[in-house]
Amino acid sequence: MQERMKFLVNIYSNGIEVVKQYRKFLEERYKEGDSVFVNLVEHGIKYFENDKWNTFVDLIEENTDKNIFYYGCNYINKSKELPHGFYNNMFHCGQDLYIKNDMCKTLLETCVDVHSKSKESKKWDLLLGGWSLAKDRLSEMVKSHKIIDEVFFTYYRKDVKSGHWGKSVLIPNKHTAETIEDRSKSMLRYSDLIDPDIYNQTFYTAYTETIDDIDFGVFTEKTAKPIIAKRPFVVFGSPGHLQALKTLGFKTFSSVIDESYDKETDREKRFKMVIEAMEKVNALDPVEVYKKLNIILNYNKAYFEKTAWNTKFNSDTRIYDEEINISNFKN
Repeated sequence: MQERMKFLVNIYSNGIEVVKQYRKFLEERYKEGDSVFVNLVEHGIKYFENDKWNTFVDLIEENTDKNIFYYGCNYINKSKELPHGFYNNMFHCGQDLYIKNDMCKTLLETCVDVHSKSKESKKWDLLLGGWSLAKDRLSEMVKSHKIIDEVFFTYYRKDVKSGHWGKSVLIPNKHTAETIEDRSKSMLRYSDLIDPDIYNQTFYTAYTETIDDIDFGVFTEKTAKPIIAKRPFVVFGSPGHLQALKTLGFKTFSSVIDESYDKETDREKRFKMVIEAMEKVNALDPVEVYKKLNIILNYNKAYFEKTAWNTKFNSDTRIYDEEINISNFKN
């Protein structure tokens, strides 16, 4: 009788070459009765094939007849159930980053509450970061709308040095995914760092997630930071982003913010609806907004920090016969 194998496969990057490596592994190594657990380290996998863009959702659907289960810091917008589970990898160093890391704790403690902010503060921060076509369009939409007067807005595109970097944070050399080593000997990404200089002169956060795809969405540090800092937020991301957060156990802000944009599948319309929701909030007193949302903000932060998100992933991958790493990185 053939021995059954248990594989852990880590997929670290995007593109068709990575997908071909994964398919080759399945063709050459997978046998009936084997188990494969796929860790989607690159949780927004996309690849161009057959004259169209495909995603990791298409990859999952290729092999539903096999004993394969996928894990990622993402969600799937499909009515049928697929072999996919969530694990929390929003911060490079884990969900307790702002509890144990000295640099991050100091940054968070430097953020002031709503009562300590100037009346001249902008209502929103919107930091678009690096370039994408979707961000180009969003930038046009925001800058041509009167909402821009109440938004702390930055978009450095391909020149990270042109972004806004407060005196409390370090400036990356080329991109915010670079890692830095702080006094706690933790390897942080620049993107993991909350900037008190920005949060202390704004009340709410608007952000773009790394992916805005109709089939799936992702949760990164962009979602985690306003949760940790206890800030109300809106998101320019995939449809169903807020619903996915609620499915995970978080609460959102529909008592104050019009969150109907979350159900809109057309990106242009969805982004327009987010801007309109922001504009409605601008008419409200921030002190009253925080008073009304205080329970939710405190709950979300505590829930994020204390939940044992990765119990099933850790259990499934604790013991395996072979680990396979797949990427398009060059040695």
